[in-house]
Amino acid sequence: MKFKILTVALLILLNIINGCHVDVKSGIDKKKLSEKPNIIFLLADDLRSTALGCMGNSHVITPNIDELAGQSVMFLNAYHVAPICMPSRTSIMTGKYLGTHGSGFDRPTNYVITKEEFETSYPVLLRNSGYYTGFIGKFGFAVSEGPEKLVDKGYENKQEYMPKKHFDVWNGFPGQGSYRLGKGGTFNGYENIWHSDHLNEFMGHQAIEFIEKANKENKPFCLSVSFKAPHAPFDPQEQFRKLYDKEKIPRMNNDSPEYYYELPKVVQLKSRNADWYFGRMNRPDWHIEIDSTYEMFIKNYYSLITGLDNVVGQIRQKVDDLGIAGKTVIIFTSDNGFFCGSRQLMGKAILYDESAKAPLIVYDPRYMKEKKGITEQGLVSIIDIAPTILSLADVAKPESMPGESIMPIVWNEKEEINDAVYGENNFDNNQPVISEVKNPDNYQSIRSKYVRTKNFKYIRYPECHPEIEELFEINKDTLEANNLVHLPEYEDIVREMREKLDSFEKEYVRYHNTP
Repeated sequence: MKFKILTVALLILLNIINGCHVDVKSGIDKKKLSEKPNIIFLLADDLRSTALGCMGNSHVITPNIDELAGQSVMFLNAYHVAPICMPSRTSIMTGKYLGTHGSGFDRPTNYVITKEEFETSYPVLLRNSGYYTGFIGKFGFAVSEGPEKLVDKGYENKQEYMPKKHFDVWNGFPGQGSYRLGKGGTFNGYENIWHSDHLNEFMGHQAIEFIEKANKENKPFCLSVSFKAPHAPFDPQEQFRKLYDKEKIPRMNNDSPEYYYELPKVVQLKSRNADWYFGRMNRPDWHIEIDSTYEMFIKNYYSLITGLDNVVGQIRQKVDDLGIAGKTVIIFTSDNGFFCGSRQLMGKAILYDESAKAPLIVYDPRYMKEKKGITEQGLVSIIDIAPTILSLADVAKPESMPGESIMPIVWNEKEEINDAVYGENNFDNNQPVISEVKNPDNYQSIRSKYVRTKNFKYIRYPECHPEIEELFEINKDTLEANNLVHLPEYEDIVREMREKLDSFEKEYVRYHNTP
């Protein structure tokens, strides 16, 4: 107690000496934090939250991300709002829910983002405030020049719908891109001036080039690096694949029939995730019910992550070499998770944690330089990313962003910012919607929505007849294995979770399938 009193007294004295810049609670020099930092935002593709060494995975090799996490705040309960790439990436940049922005792969959304909508995204707002901005990699969604919400016809795959003019440096590409050299010896249209043999390596060179160029500008920079890895096709660099040759990697701990048969029937029968696992797709390398195929897949998947990790290390080394590491904030996350055999599923989008949970690491050297890594349990939504980046740049978030900055948690000023998080899956593999069928009373769809609180997670399949609901006491049942929705003792909890979900829908969902 005496030590604590002396510490507080010393901080108060420092406040007086330094002009009241040090916050007594957190010990942060507010004057230092008021200086606009450089911001590097790193986004992986299809990276499940547990596929990192720092998350306790002893099989994947991620030394650079692990080192970053060991100097950062790592959020253990960060959640996607639409765990599939196009809507998720739109939500990350605009800070809006899928049901609000409408940029989804399937109906009822399936629209592009208008120019006016994109002008309230974090990269545009930062550039308008004086930041030097760059984008590298897979962009993932379409931005139109007009005010109309165009019905999507693969516009995200077309160059003319990429927002090049909104960045100082544009090294992005439409569609999925390729890991390997394409026509004319280019990587997704960019000349291979560094003689790279893989997209991960090439994007690393692009990132370093941008950082060197941005460092010469008389302004802070924001670089968004959007990896393709570890998205399919699972084609890693040979140097990283060799690291796993002698390893025997076990299946996920819920990759067994009892977890599959607990899934709602609509998921078993209609989800392409099950098709991938059980060999009903035309890609034999995705049929991971076969042990040898699983080993091939998981080693290639992890090898892509290791290649991505190598780029993270190169980026950190460059900012250190340039002497700007102390004023460069790094945020690392993914656009969605991946089942990797969990529940005997292969893909994403379905709203269990393997798909819906995000890795999230925030490194602020102005606060964390002398500290070891910190883990946080508070709920965070992926729509909190844009407000977080804006707050770092001291830019007010627009009213269209319902999320909150997570920096008060990073700076130890708050323990949590959300009492609940929400998300939805509107991807049903382009099956007919309920308004298109003759017998809507028999309609079944895997389109679904969820709400997660501190202790519970509730999932609803609202278009199924009868409606399907699941409730998990997720703080104890982390594998979401025991559905409690029909147990009388949880009746009040179910009612409360239904109301929370209804409230999110009422406020943020503009697009609905109607019978």
